[in-house]
Amino acid sequence: MIREAAQEDWNRLIPDTEAAVRIRALAEAYGLDLPFLQLWSDGEGGFASLMDGAMTLSLPRGLNDEWAAFVSMQPEAASVRTDGKTARALAALGDWSVETGAVMAPGPALAAPEREPEALSPREAYPVLAACFAGALPPFSPWYVDVSHRVRHGLCRLAGFREGGAAVSTAMTVAECAAAPCEPAPCGGAALIGAVATLPAGRGKGYASSAVLSLARCLLAEGKRVFLSPKNAHAHALYARIGFADAGEWGSLKRRG
Repeated sequence: MIREAAQEDWNRLIPDTEAAVRIRALAEAYGLDLPFLQLWSDGEGGFASLMDGAMTLSLPRGLNDEWAAFVSMQPEAASVRTDGKTARALAALGDWSVETGAVMAPGPALAAPEREPEALSPREAYPVLAACFAGALPPFSPWYVDVSHRVRHGLCRLAGFREGGAAVSTAMTVAECAAAPCEPAPCGGAALIGAVATLPAGRGKGYASSAVLSLARCLLAEGKRVFLSPKNAHAHALYARIGFADAGEWGSLKRRG
């Protein structure tokens, strides 16, 4: 039965998929008692989160009738992030548009970064992201509050490059969680790298790949799983070229109308 997640439920959430990392990262950053973040579990390894109209589903057993009905009864969920198979199944049942793509993870031939990136502040990174992802980024204030909170708690890091004293390229861990006492054995931390963007003036210099590789190598050195989810074929080809390999499929749903 789906219920509000309790502390003991989190031992069953192993961050071994993109969706699971996203949900666990929210729970670790904000806890279980804040009104703007809702967290649910079915007691059998299935989890869901909902914050700011964005729902994430991690259903290792697959979509069943209970979860399908549960999602349909959440009108405030304007979007759903999950795996590709679950996304297609939900889209077939309701009025959703669906998009899918590959989840990637570092392969055995992960390249070394060509350049050494610098740590960036959220305030520096936002204008780069806003310019590259026009209309797809939240307003500055809520974005800044969320990212700064996670940075302070050691659950977000940003790297990039400056030219003339201003940031021109950035990448970050859009979700990150620490090691935890998962069942049947403790599980290491994990992170999802995203928000990879470079302004036109900085392109063609290896900035984006170097930032991503630097973050990935740092996370791997800490024993964390690393994922990234390219949005298109061009990004997928770039990551494959620098040593990432397919490790699953993401699915994204948006309500029509």
